[in-house]
Amino acid sequence: MTAADWKVDTWDALDGVADPAAQSGPLIGHEDARAMLARNFASGRMHHAWLLSGPRGIGKASLAFRAAEHFFRNPDQDEAPAAISLVDDSVHSLVAKGGHPNLLVLRRPWDEKSKKFRTAIGVDEVRRTLGFFGTAAERGTWRVCIVDPADDLTNAAANALLKVLEEPPPRTVFFIIAHTPRGLLATIRSRCRTLSLKPLGEDELLQALDNQPAVAGMTDDERRRLAALARGSVRRALLLAGSASIASFETFVHNVEAPAPDWTAIHKLASAISIPSKAGEFDLFIELVYDYLSERISGNGASLASRYRWTGIWEDLQKSVSRMEGWNMDRKQVILGLFDRMQAA
Repeated sequence: MTAADWKVDTWDALDGVADPAAQSGPLIGHEDARAMLARNFASGRMHHAWLLSGPRGIGKASLAFRAAEHFFRNPDQDEAPAAISLVDDSVHSLVAKGGHPNLLVLRRPWDEKSKKFRTAIGVDEVRRTLGFFGTAAERGTWRVCIVDPADDLTNAAANALLKVLEEPPPRTVFFIIAHTPRGLLATIRSRCRTLSLKPLGEDELLQALDNQPAVAGMTDDERRRLAALARGSVRRALLLAGSASIASFETFVHNVEAPAPDWTAIHKLASAISIPSKAGEFDLFIELVYDYLSERISGNGASLASRYRWTGIWEDLQKSVSRMEGWNMDRKQVILGLFDRMQAA
């Protein structure tokens, strides 16, 4: 991958947001995980494979890249700093440009034939490890392979990765990033030490959003509201900030809870976010509804009957979204049916 690929043209890149490899500024959050990696590295008994798990957009890839830089700049492990942080030096510059010879990143590749990114990480991508590890590393240096994310591996690619993990080259570390680790092969999980990263705290998230163009015009109250809805995910916050999903969601909830809902407003809302070009906005809206349902199900003081009703709505929504995706159903009908159920609850 070239520097341009990493900064702009990854399949899930956000406009105006640097790739985790090229991020600047302080590394925010996950102090315990950073300290654990630094301690293991300094001990001289560094485990060869780490599974970094947690919700999407909380900084798993950022941690993996900063840890790789930490290893590269500290060949004498016993003299390495006690913490992993972002250091603006030549090592970081090489990683940011995709040019560090000791770093291999496996992601969904670009398909020249279709002029699109592929929908998975295939076995050919994993086989790149053969060439990467087939050449001798400079004496005393470390090599790092980042899989971002392992959720995208095909079955064949996962099995190929497993073979590499079973016989790792010396002074090699794998960072296996996973949003949903339960979906990985149990044999891959068993060969990794797991670091379960938690969503960022609200203040950490607000710090991470500083200087992001998407939130530049927001008031403090609007930023706090955004942080609360983002659930500790920087990516989700940026997506929400750049869409009308929050306004749509708040209109939806207002009418769900109103004694006399405005059906005209609901039909207008459903039409607006159901057109094909608004697929991302629809997905964010549905995520916010899931969060709302979760609060209803687990809320303090809710009766068993109430929780049962809201759980049924959750399950019905899952089925509706699954049918919509499988049968190309109308998104508008999903929203209207959902509103009808929630308003009646």
